Amino acid sequence: MRIQDTFVVAAPVETVWDMLIDPARLGQCLPGCESIRRLDDTHYEATIAVKIQFMTLRFFARGELTELDPPRHLTAVMDGKPTALAGVFRAELEADLSPAAGGTEIAYELNLQLTGRLASLGEAIMRKTVEQSAREFVANIRALVEEDAPSVQP
Repeated sequence: MRIQDTFVVAAPVETVWDMLIDPARLGQCLPGCESIRRLDDTHYEATIAVKIQFMTLRFFARGELTELDPPRHLTAVMDGKPTALAGVFRAELEADLSPAAGGTEIAYELNLQLTGRLASLGEAIMRKTVEQSAREFVANIRALVEEDAPSVQP
């Protein structure tokens, strides 16, 4: 499943970049993130709870920043599995940041692959959940970054 979008955050590129590569701050933006821990400069692990229709699934995941071109481009990969359901997921994220009128434009593409019982939940259900989480993530990034960001001149 692929999800692509572009949005603008009212903050300079460097401010947005710093937030995206800081697991503690990024974890505040991830819907359902219960914990996140940096293992080293490019690896981290997290516990995430995701509500899917009538149930909540908890996932243990490990992530890696695989490609960094500060402050313009990053690629991250996250592999995880639910704690109470068979299956695994792999999420690959590419994000490009560029100056835009009023702030920073973020263009991203998320490729999510599911196996096992996770995949059996159905792509329609999972797509709706992922898209809703993406909208919440964008809103949370805006709230966190714009709250402390210096103003951006158009």
